[in-house]
Amino acid sequence: MATVDLYFERTPAAGPPWTLLFGDLLGEAPARTLELAGQFADLSFAGRASSIIPCTLVVVFPEMTFASSALYQSKTQRPTVAKVAVPWSKSAAATEFGATGQHTVANRQPLGSQDNWTSGDRSLLGVSAAQYSALGHDTRTLAAFEVALHQHPEPSSLPFQSGDPAVRLRIESAFQVATRLGASRVRDFFNASLKAPSVLQGRWSAAAGYRFGALSSAGRAFRGNRGWQLGHQDGWRPRAGRWVATVPTTPPVRDPCYLPNTHLLFDVAWAMDTGLVFICERHATPLPTGETVVVPIRRIYMVVNNASLHRVDGNISLPTFSMTVGLDVDSWTWSFSAALPGRALADLEPAGNGSPVEVEAVINGTAFRALVESIERTREFGSNNLRVSGRGKTALLDAPYAPTLSFTNSQGRTAQQLMGDVLTFNGVSLGWEVQWGLVDWSIPAGVFNHQGSYIGALNKIAASAGGYVQPHASSQIIRVLPRYPTVPWEWDTVTPDFQLPADVTSRESLRWIEKPAYNRVFVSGQEVGVLGQVTRTGTAGEILAPMVVDALVTNATAARQRGIALLADTGRQIEVSLRLPVLAETGIIVPGAFVDYQDGSVFRRGLVRSTQVEAGLPEVWQTLGVQTYA
Repeated sequence: MATVDLYFERTPAAGPPWTLLFGDLLGEAPARTLELAGQFADLSFAGRASSIIPCTLVVVFPEMTFASSALYQSKTQRPTVAKVAVPWSKSAAATEFGATGQHTVANRQPLGSQDNWTSGDRSLLGVSAAQYSALGHDTRTLAAFEVALHQHPEPSSLPFQSGDPAVRLRIESAFQVATRLGASRVRDFFNASLKAPSVLQGRWSAAAGYRFGALSSAGRAFRGNRGWQLGHQDGWRPRAGRWVATVPTTPPVRDPCYLPNTHLLFDVAWAMDTGLVFICERHATPLPTGETVVVPIRRIYMVVNNASLHRVDGNISLPTFSMTVGLDVDSWTWSFSAALPGRALADLEPAGNGSPVEVEAVINGTAFRALVESIERTREFGSNNLRVSGRGKTALLDAPYAPTLSFTNSQGRTAQQLMGDVLTFNGVSLGWEVQWGLVDWSIPAGVFNHQGSYIGALNKIAASAGGYVQPHASSQIIRVLPRYPTVPWEWDTVTPDFQLPADVTSRESLRWIEKPAYNRVFVSGQEVGVLGQVTRTGTAGEILAPMVVDALVTNATAARQRGIALLADTGRQIEVSLRLPVLAETGIIVPGAFVDYQDGSVFRRGLVRSTQVEAGLPEVWQTLGVQTYA
């Protein structure tokens, strides 16, 4: 549907208000609409906002009216295809009498087909001006005029521009779009001449004003509840009175449990009351002793996963595609790798002093600190990706970050004290804490000799008594744990830490391993120490394992722990691999935990030996390597 613009001969008055007045046709005329294209002065808005708040500004203009006169000259047959008007051979002469504006009857022009006309009558609307309406013989329909051209004494002079819709100015107005009349409803009319020289052209009836507001690209919003968590309590108004601050002499020790986490872990099962007993899963012992976390059998396991990565120096957030962290019983540090977009390269470059970049990955509430040691960039058409890898913070105790030193004990020490001595330099602590989990024993002076890094000395001390070193995920804490807290032939008396049904696992794999069934081993020291004979209870000790010699086996306590670790890793074993989500009740299960795996009526109890966590939102999975016995 096309539109026709209105062009005025004279400019408007110097200032508002401007008034546009339209007149109705005589007789029973149907309702018409007229579209006006006008231009208003620029709107300005001044305001002050204390915060950024989305708002909508609705501007409503008063309805527009104007009074005009139309000069319509018809001296030939006019087709009904709305073509551009042309000047005619002879125009009707207008007679003016003062302000009354009387008009003579237009003469008929016998060109083409002849039409009969009646005289035009004057119609007064409002108080501004009058407008004549031409009434044709065909009274079935009434139509507006086509383009009216002002006739000057020289027929070749046209003071008005062409009403071509292709060059009209598209200006938004406060009026609705008028409906165009059909071409079949256009008829010839009398020439109506007014005194006012303004010329009106258009095919539209009077426009009806309407109000409109600003549109947005979003639909109606629906209210939703969104929870959040705060690491601090709600603030309150200061109480009356005087309060004197007491400055602590030593900085407070941060509670490792005080971390924002939406997961709730209860110490005991519900007992039909309103009491809630919570535990802390981030202390030195991450799991409650003597209690089993039972994962029930459900049709659907729903987990809300959350993973993020940022650089510790400057707290720079790093966008990631995926992350992987892992730890096994034979590793003394966590492994770390991540895939990032290429634009994050500038945020991963090391500092000017050459110190490694430390990042922190938080996966479902558990924080992991790692050092970025390798950066690989792959750039192809349409893609630019980074692949970074590194080790946990325990890597600071190894090359290339730690020097190669010679360690010895100039005086008698226990194994635990000897580890504390290793983590010092010139008598100053390196800031690491050792959580001892073995049975301690004494080591005479001059027995311990090691050349290498800090972590190498720690591993040698722990391995001498059948233990291993397990790093903390984010803190400078080293746990020394026995490889077998309980011998396998007594696992039926152990209370497992977790009970996992087969329903919660997405993938399971079994691998049978056959090892020699040793039941007796000799463990000996060197220059100073004991010769210990360790035999499995209930056996004759006829299958002898190779003898073990270690300088730190200085008494029976160390020999017994080393012998148990050797005899426990024998016989037919089954390596079970379980892939399951990081549930709220289990969290990330680390090596050293006892697990009961229930597959129908079959229960397999074993020790977790490896853990690998893969975070690629919206999915987060952990894969456990469990050592069991057939």
